[in-house]
Amino acid sequence: MAEPSRRQLQRWRVEDLLVQYPGLRLCPVTASQVIVAGVLAFSAETPGKERIEDEYEVEIAIPERFPKWIPTVRETRGRIPPSFHKLDDGSLCLGSPTRLLLVLSESPSILAFVERCVVPYLYGYSYYLKHRMMPFGELSHRQEGIHEDLAAIFGIERVDAVRGFLRLASMKKRQANKRPCPCGSNRRLGKCHRLRVNDVRSRLGRYWFAALYRNLS
Repeated sequence: MAEPSRRQLQRWRVEDLLVQYPGLRLCPVTASQVIVAGVLAFSAETPGKERIEDEYEVEIAIPERFPKWIPTVRETRGRIPPSFHKLDDGSLCLGSPTRLLLVLSESPSILAFVERCVVPYLYGYSYYLKHRMMPFGELSHRQEGIHEDLAAIFGIERVDAVRGFLRLASMKKRQANKRPCPCGSNRRLGKCHRLRVNDVRSRLGRYWFAALYRNLS
């Protein structure tokens, strides 16, 4: 990757991130990513729960194809143990890839990614340290958690119906709307969960869901 242009950094809102979180700094650019690292100090709360102020040392790797590719975030001081929602490579598990890409499709900036994905994760761990419980819902690990989050994204309770929704999201809209809705309502998708499926398909593309369908099968 060549040295990022000023326009590219502006589009990613890197400068806005550094202003909002002055403990972070822009590091030398590597071959394929931009690194932002340092102390991320935050003050956050969730409805019905206490406000917490805390800080973590982090490293955020912004890939060349951001926001189509998801940044990798690591906590570099060793406060967060591997057992607390981390991926196999030691990076933070901020949510399912589909959920993170949907966030980026709404707000394609690194500032929004940090505030909507990274800070809630850190807040959740700080809250857990104080109360030994999570302040909001907690997904299972690995594939089970991915299925649970996809069920929430499609607005269904039945995790076993996720594969059917992925298959319909991988089809063209007119074709999918004629198929039975996997939720078990005995109605066509076009008369049932059409809006949910059409929304995520339009934002991520049907090829994303085709790949998910193959992988989860």
